[in-house]
Amino acid sequence: MIKKTSEQGMVLVTAIIIIAALTIVGLALMSQVTNQYSLTTINQAKNNALYTAEAGVEQTIAALNTDDNFGGYPLPQVFFNNPTQGYGTFTATIAPGNANSKVITGTGNIYHYNDHNRLISSKTVRVTVVGTTSEGYSVYTGPGGLKLVGSANITNSSVYVNGKISLTGAAKIGTINKPLEVDAANLACPTGANPGPSYPSLCSGVQPISLAQSTNIYGTVCATGQTSTGPNNNIQPGNGGQGLVVGCTAPSVSPPSYDRAGQIAAVTTTSGSTSNPYACKGGNSSITWPANLRLNGNVSVGSSCKVRIMGNVYITGTLTINGAATITVDNSLGTTPPIILADGKIQMNGSGGILTNSSGTSIKFISWASNAPCGNACTTITGTNLYNTSTYETIYVGGAVNVPGAIFQAYWGQVTIAGSGNIGSAVGQTVQLSGSGTVTFGTKIASGVSTWTISSYQIVYPGH
Repeated sequence: MIKKTSEQGMVLVTAIIIIAALTIVGLALMSQVTNQYSLTTINQAKNNALYTAEAGVEQTIAALNTDDNFGGYPLPQVFFNNPTQGYGTFTATIAPGNANSKVITGTGNIYHYNDHNRLISSKTVRVTVVGTTSEGYSVYTGPGGLKLVGSANITNSSVYVNGKISLTGAAKIGTINKPLEVDAANLACPTGANPGPSYPSLCSGVQPISLAQSTNIYGTVCATGQTSTGPNNNIQPGNGGQGLVVGCTAPSVSPPSYDRAGQIAAVTTTSGSTSNPYACKGGNSSITWPANLRLNGNVSVGSSCKVRIMGNVYITGTLTINGAATITVDNSLGTTPPIILADGKIQMNGSGGILTNSSGTSIKFISWASNAPCGNACTTITGTNLYNTSTYETIYVGGAVNVPGAIFQAYWGQVTIAGSGNIGSAVGQTVQLSGSGTVTFGTKIASGVSTWTISSYQIVYPGH
């Protein structure tokens, strides 16, 4: 019996030791889980504070693009308020920067959901935004007209069309809160494959604007011969517009002219387009294009190549900008935009873009290409030849472009914009938007004087 009791005592002691060990391990695990949860909660609050500060900056930029004199958000604005994220607010101040820039400082604060005075985390970011403009109409077309397909939208722009306007899918021009000025002169006849020398003339008995069921135009619309507002009353005034002005005659406006011969005559430096000091050699190469440069042949600016442009550039072939390549306008140009003139097609894709200088000046791209008998050296194109070349794509801009202030002009052909983002203006015999997003054009006659976009970003206060 004594032996059995001794054995029972040993089992009890062992059990107590195991239970104690498991308790210690359990407490350690609980402590670790608690600490990990606490760290996760803190990190989440820090991230939310940063996102809230950035949201304040984004909303400030959106407000500036409506009103250049917007003063920021000096009082806290509620961004979210829920048990999962807590109570998040932001403030944003605006200060003048250098030249045509402003400095926005956004602060995001995260408080406890049940105690709005108990701060968990705070982050502050500072961005510099540059205001860019383009001259004249932001969207201008010749007799080929304006075509919006899919769910493409145009905002922040006055639209002038010498020919007709066609909206299909869920395309829109303007918004309820930001109606636009839209003119359509209906100068697109005779029709057919061989319209003859009288093209383009006024179309009689034909309405210049066609709209699908789910499309909309918000604004003041002057369209020669237009009496219909669409199958679903698609032309609306919005807040401040007049809608369709029946009986209005849109004036015929000439496209922006350009002295191609003068730019070619001013050339002081001539080079081939490859294997020279002015060609991108791949990777992160950095090159400078001097003023009055001529590049013979096709030019490609790709990969992560960085180009600094000092003045006008003439390219005898095509120009392709893709990858993460950038072209930066030199500060020495001030408010004078450099002209990149190409005899061939101009194509832009990828995640790169055009960087303005400190004055907010961008680049004007002109493609002189045509499919007329005179080719890339035409001085005038009329009649059937103009009809045929007006839908010949000579400029293509795809992807999520961010080229505020940049002007794309297809002198004899069509500009196609297949993405979304910020663009200065699109000018062509035909302009087609086929992307799924919104193209925000910047223009001096828009509701805001400038289109404001970020040029620099920094976190200025890590917070807690």
